[in-house]
Amino acid sequence: MDRADVALIEALQRDSSRSIAELSDAVGLSPSACHRRIKSLEEAGLVAGYAARIDPRKLGLRLMAFVEITLTSQSREAMDRFEAAVQDFDDILDCHLMSGAADYLLRVAAADLDQFDRIHRNCLARLPGVSSMRSAFAIRQIKPWRGYPVPKS
Repeated sequence: MDRADVALIEALQRDSSRSIAELSDAVGLSPSACHRRIKSLEEAGLVAGYAARIDPRKLGLRLMAFVEITLTSQSREAMDRFEAAVQDFDDILDCHLMSGAADYLLRVAAADLDQFDRIHRNCLARLPGVSSMRSAFAIRQIKPWRGYPVPKS
């Protein structure tokens, strides 16, 4: 990756809805060169897709919960069953295999505690192989995720 690729990746992470002309102005390339580089970044898998960042509060999702899950077994089969089951629940926003005390960390959004209770009973409690579950609620988001830092070589 050269300087132009780094600038393009940063610009796309900030706002991928901009036109090629706007992006090319922002990174100092011609529109055709900008378009070629974007296609090259997509083909290389660096740009894996495009999505809008949605404000969860505008959807009525005011409660963000982080749920630590510990499994009864860390066998490949137990982990595969758990990971497959997680895919079936839209209420689970993120799932990460962790090091440390918990095996997995999940992120869940809900309108309020009543909805979280329903998610807990109808989703989280149905996940296979869980020996313990511990939830923590975010009080306030300090820094929203805006993209990955791009190494400048």
